[in-house]
Amino acid sequence: MNFEVGAATDTGMVRDANQDRYLVHGNFVAVADGMGGHAGGELAAETAVEELRRFPTMLDTGDIVDGIQNANREVLQAAERTGMTNMGTTVVAALLRPDRRSVTVANVGDSRAYLLSRGELDQITQDHSLVEDLLRAGKINEEEARDHPHRNVVTRVLGIGEDPEVDTFDLAVGAGDMILLASDGLFNEVDHHALATILSNADDLDEAATRLVERANQNGGHDNITVVIVRLTDDDEPAVSQPASAADIAVGPDDTTQVFPGTPLVDPERGGEALTDSLPHRAPYDDASAEDTVTFEGAPSAADTRNLGAEETASMERPSPLLSDHPDDPIDTEVLQVDVLDGPDNEAVLDPPTEELPVVVKRKRNWVRALIFAFCVFALLGLGVGGVVAYGRNAWFVETVANEVVIQQGRPGGVLFIQPQAVRATGIDINDLNPGSRNRVTDQPVFSSLEEAEAFVDQLELRTLE
Repeated sequence: MNFEVGAATDTGMVRDANQDRYLVHGNFVAVADGMGGHAGGELAAETAVEELRRFPTMLDTGDIVDGIQNANREVLQAAERTGMTNMGTTVVAALLRPDRRSVTVANVGDSRAYLLSRGELDQITQDHSLVEDLLRAGKINEEEARDHPHRNVVTRVLGIGEDPEVDTFDLAVGAGDMILLASDGLFNEVDHHALATILSNADDLDEAATRLVERANQNGGHDNITVVIVRLTDDDEPAVSQPASAADIAVGPDDTTQVFPGTPLVDPERGGEALTDSLPHRAPYDDASAEDTVTFEGAPSAADTRNLGAEETASMERPSPLLSDHPDDPIDTEVLQVDVLDGPDNEAVLDPPTEELPVVVKRKRNWVRALIFAFCVFALLGLGVGGVVAYGRNAWFVETVANEVVIQQGRPGGVLFIQPQAVRATGIDINDLNPGSRNRVTDQPVFSSLEEAEAFVDQLELRTLE
């Protein structure tokens, strides 16, 4: 089997700069979505993609994990060199092994990988975000997730801490299957059904990638949009283009479409025998009506299954072609950086749709505006509280406490939570004052300074003895 690749990236309709990067390097593809301001996000994503490109060997799942963790260390070092310590990036990558009919997907963050097989589009990766954790824990439902106030919070990215956990997935694939890697700027604007529609009707992958970007921009384009599409092809299908070597690369924002013939992997312990049968693989799609079967080493081949009777075929096990190397992540509510999550409609598309759905416009919460708004709210609250305190404290009045004339700081009766405090006991009994002075005290006169209150007390007159 061969494969062909198409890619596109765009700044979108709102952002000033494109912080996304993508990589097409031999049989390895990746998408990175940077964050942490224009300069920080671009540097983080570009550093991660460049380090993945430079990784010495990319042959198996362990190499992908090592490569991503090495990229994480380089992003941390870049942040230390530049002082941009709040920068980070997501990454989603795929290692293509067509001769083994296998694709390995890895991700950190909320950039996604999808598999389109026989017209059915499945999301392979799980978003590393606070809202996705709440969804998996059953704390919220899909509808609540779409409008959740913290739907932009991611819990795992490169550039925040040492050796982040990398989720990996082994996929058994066949000719005609497609892998889609995308930043959240795509799937937050384009729903699941529309993604399946465009991919299912794709002839030229560059055109399909461009069309996905255009649809995201039509629906608002609130974020950078990056798409990489891979399609597995039969060996005898003509190649669109042939790279000069396995080191040919394409790093966004330039678009590219290339076909890379698969290179057989060998096992030295088996005398250099090719490992084409050592992983689960899907039977070829020679017959569009054939059942989807998954066979393992030692099991009947795809050709054999077509010669079996209905009962024998029905009795064969058909395990899912999706095999996860890691269990579900534990809930991690640590807030690392803001990004986007929007739960798609995950209903299976069993038959490739022939008509596209109407454009659906969705709003994406801009975390910078939200932060500024929150700051303004807290500032106004602070000013309001400060004003109340100033009003309640910056006054003095005279009243009687247990018949003694006392000077109090504050307002008569208090203001909200601010109660008057006695600052001077005069030693004058209210009953010793003449009627006029007594009435003046009982009126609880308020003064703007302690000195004025003391002058008022000094003018009080005692009653005369008869």
